[in-house]
Amino acid sequence: MTVQPSTDSLSLSLFERNVKQTLRLYDQPERLGQESPLASPYMLGLLLRDVPRPITARTRGELLRSALHAAAARMWEGSPPATQAAMLAAISAVRRDPDDPRYSYLVLELRCFHQQITPRRLADIWEDEQLLLGSRSQHYRDFDAAVKRLAPLLLDTLRPTVRLEQPPPPAMLYGYERQFSLLSEALQRGQTVALSGPSGIGKTSLAAAALDQLGNRPGFWFTLRPGFNDGVSSLLFALGAFLHARGAVNLWQYLITANGVISDLNLAAGLLRQDLTGLDGPPPVLCFDDLEHLTLSKLDPPTASSALLINLIEALRGAAPLLLISQRPLLGDVHIDLSGLQADTIEQLWRASGSTLTAEQARRLAAYTGGNPRLLILLLALQQADPEFSADHLDDATAQSLQPAFQRLWRRLRPEEQNALQRLSVYQGYAPDELLDAVTLTALSRLKLIEHDRVGGVALLPALAPLIRTELPPQLRSSLHNEAAITRLERGEYTAAAHHFVQGDDLDRAVQIWFPQRQHALARGEADSARQAFLSIERSRLAPAERKAFDVIRAELRHYAGELKESLHDLKQADWSDESETGARLWMFRGELEDALGYPDQALKSYGEGLRVTARLVGQITALYQRNGLLHLRRRDLQSSWHAVYRAEFELELLRGKLRDEEGDYDAALDAYARSRILADQLEDDALRAQAERWLATIYGRREQIVEAVEHATHAMTIYERVGDRLNLEQMRSNLASIYVQTREFQAAIDVGLPAYSFFLAIRDLLYASGTAANLAEASYNLGDLSAASRYAEEVIAMGQTFTVPYARLTLGQVELQREHIVAAAAHFAAAMEQARQNDDQYLAVYAQRALGAAHLRAGDLPTADGHIRRALAAFRTLEIPSEIAATEELLAALEAAQTAVG
Repeated sequence: MTVQPSTDSLSLSLFERNVKQTLRLYDQPERLGQESPLASPYMLGLLLRDVPRPITARTRGELLRSALHAAAARMWEGSPPATQAAMLAAISAVRRDPDDPRYSYLVLELRCFHQQITPRRLADIWEDEQLLLGSRSQHYRDFDAAVKRLAPLLLDTLRPTVRLEQPPPPAMLYGYERQFSLLSEALQRGQTVALSGPSGIGKTSLAAAALDQLGNRPGFWFTLRPGFNDGVSSLLFALGAFLHARGAVNLWQYLITANGVISDLNLAAGLLRQDLTGLDGPPPVLCFDDLEHLTLSKLDPPTASSALLINLIEALRGAAPLLLISQRPLLGDVHIDLSGLQADTIEQLWRASGSTLTAEQARRLAAYTGGNPRLLILLLALQQADPEFSADHLDDATAQSLQPAFQRLWRRLRPEEQNALQRLSVYQGYAPDELLDAVTLTALSRLKLIEHDRVGGVALLPALAPLIRTELPPQLRSSLHNEAAITRLERGEYTAAAHHFVQGDDLDRAVQIWFPQRQHALARGEADSARQAFLSIERSRLAPAERKAFDVIRAELRHYAGELKESLHDLKQADWSDESETGARLWMFRGELEDALGYPDQALKSYGEGLRVTARLVGQITALYQRNGLLHLRRRDLQSSWHAVYRAEFELELLRGKLRDEEGDYDAALDAYARSRILADQLEDDALRAQAERWLATIYGRREQIVEAVEHATHAMTIYERVGDRLNLEQMRSNLASIYVQTREFQAAIDVGLPAYSFFLAIRDLLYASGTAANLAEASYNLGDLSAASRYAEEVIAMGQTFTVPYARLTLGQVELQREHIVAAAAHFAAAMEQARQNDDQYLAVYAQRALGAAHLRAGDLPTADGHIRRALAAFRTLEIPSEIAATEELLAALEAAQTAVG
């Protein structure tokens, strides 16, 4: 992702200021590790996973340095220059275009990295004729612009918001030995286990102990938190990050390239299964905790969002061992229900902590707590904090409740410990552990009131947070949320910060800090938590400027969730008199929603309004450019404008090419795609280059220019391989198989198509699977393998994809004709022609019509054959496909010979 920063007044966010300060300490790794919050275990968690222990401050500083440079290198197309001479040449080529992302990399190289060039003094950067030139003030603006570009790239590298849960196993497991053995064996066999029992009964501890026992299997853990991560996108991003860390990249690459929009859940689930089966060694255990939140009660049906989550989890059965943890019984291969600890086990627990219990006291504790380990551990902490407390003081009237015991314990905590628990109570998920001093952190850990995620995060026990939060005075609650928001902002956690501002009733600020970052946040899978933060806001409570931004936020969040009708309803409440960039964007959203909901006329009207607003803005901008040009408007602002122009032109050329392709005007389509390829080069965007190359390959294939088709297809595949985009790589292979079929390179089509077909079947992408199978069917037929041709064609029909079924029908007709089943062949050809016309696929309809003519010729129905063959010939001449023209003329000659013979 590339940020196009404003160049007039670059105000940096708190996180960007941290990045800037970190860059200033870049050459001091020891100090960097000690002072920068970005070098904390909380921020470096993913990078610390395989680092040998103990981890020193210098180690963390070096890791952060590497992360900074790796993130900055993404500003360069390919690898940055590797020698001083190459770097100087790059400076000479790029320094006239400060808006080029490579320019920002050069600023960071000269100012901080010093990989190839180390200026003798800072002023050399803008004074040395070999370097960037300019002025001191311009350099400092350039440095801030580089920081703005680097910040989101660094967040993509560190991913602090994607925190993989790792519940630590208990030091000793008490009372659940039989269940532990049953659970471990079932997971080892790859089964699905349903683990149930009341809150606090020890489900998580038992599961963590079992995972620890299975040392040969990694474990993925996902705890469902309503309003925070209870959407399917949150789960997919967590799974994608987990698998990406283990070398399986298909799902993660799909999520990143889709910018967080899960448009095809079946495809995402298929890629997930592909990743799971492609790992070295046995598949990981997938644990899903607190699943009782997916339904409100035993009888209530799940919400639409919950149903998607349930379906995704269900789709993973058989691909990996599953552990489903809930307060309510769930279906599984094995079901384990926990009912609490017995009195003798409670005695063991007390003895292990250095305390003693009489048999009567143990029985009393068992009755009071119901054997609930969470409540027992809280009572044990109370006894350790207050030696005078004993089980004899328990009141049966408050049995099996955490609150009385916690209230007694609270009064015995030091003020620093109480304050720490209050601060943690407002956080969703884990907070950075550096917020607490070491003494307090140790004390609360010893009392088992907090839990750690092993990568610098700390959180209250889930059952305790609401007990503390509900007792907070309103003013203190607001203050703690504001403090938490700042903490999140400093670490680039914009969505979490917005949540805290909303909870602290600072609504305008929530919108202000999230609106500029929303696209990056959504692309990182934070749509679920953003919805919880923003959709509860009353629009009328926002200031006018923030209200306009909120309209865009709400529309986008609804759109991400697939709530098109609700999104359109919300949009109609917006201020449509606003002629600003935000207003134009709202018109665009409105048009997209109306089109998706089946109102094309209304959509066209909305797009027209958006264009009108945009035209007015462009006119204003043009006038400003003319005036500012007299005042020496800096070139970089012009470059920003040209970037937008090139991007718009690229999309228009791509659309023009597709339209010309549909019309059969391949020359015009090639011209349009070639122009889009040039624009992609000007934009220096690999994703756009690959799109253009892909379409060029398709058209050259249809023109039977095999050398050019393969050349462009190979270019596209090289880009996809370089960026690790497996999905598009396999799609391009499928397209190449189609090109080989069109150019009669049938064995090459099978060689490239078979791996792609296996991939699409594995991820259950029926659209591409059916298209690839149709090509395999045709290639097999032309190689004389009628059995394989029939099999692939029948598989296409079974998949039921409207666009590809006619291709399968055509191949089946050819097989039947080869077998002298002329009536059956003609039926397949007629069906193929009719379905192709319904699909507006004139290209295939022509082939089917010629084949139908051939079948009628074989049956001796010469008048019918004549009509079909002559119409097919005229169409092929229009399409300008020489080999097909020749083949059709040859068929027509055979028809005319037959007509002469009979008459």
